[in-house]
Amino acid sequence: MAGITRRKGEEEDITSFWLITYSDMVTLLLSFFLLMYSFSVLGEDRQKQLVDELRDVSQNKVKVEKPREDLEEAAREIAAQFKKDETFVENTETEVTVGLSSEVTFASGDDALSVGGREALRKAGGILAKLPNTIRIEGHTDAVPVRGGRFSSNWHLSAGRAQSVVRLLVESGVDARRMQVVGFGDVRPRASNATAEGRAANRRIEIKILKKASEAAAG
Repeated sequence: MAGITRRKGEEEDITSFWLITYSDMVTLLLSFFLLMYSFSVLGEDRQKQLVDELRDVSQNKVKVEKPREDLEEAAREIAAQFKKDETFVENTETEVTVGLSSEVTFASGDDALSVGGREALRKAGGILAKLPNTIRIEGHTDAVPVRGGRFSSNWHLSAGRAQSVVRLLVESGVDARRMQVVGFGDVRPRASNATAEGRAANRRIEIKILKKASEAAAG
């Protein structure tokens, strides 16, 4: 009888193992529904970022990103290559921006960099080359229409200026695969175009250091 009782107890212990599998399944289902809920409350950009990060994890890719404090420090170091009243630095959730006045980087109506602008941007290139992040160069103009010359519109002029900056940065050591170039013309003003001061503020180049590390750096 003792032997029979022992075997019965052993059978009960073995059959209770299904609870472990059941608990694992419930945990996985809970995780799945929490993930679905998080997608429902996230914005489209954040959803895309989350999907990309999950894909990177599944592919065993590790992206090395600079801490945000380091990115802002790099941006201020770049701004320091120019006069204080010719630059601005802004820090948002997705990027750090260094704004450069076109008055010191380009001649009026031209996309050729000035001597002073080239020298300062070469130093900026040395700083940016050390970062793993994507760098987007944006060209902006005021609302005064382009008349004559090589450029047919402010769109054309702003894109040409942004391309000139990108070429110089690449020559200075920044990985071309991490560079983006955009010309916005006069559609994203920082100030009113009704005054000379406002128009001067709108004529600018913006160097944006994106806080998400570049794919090129990860590869």
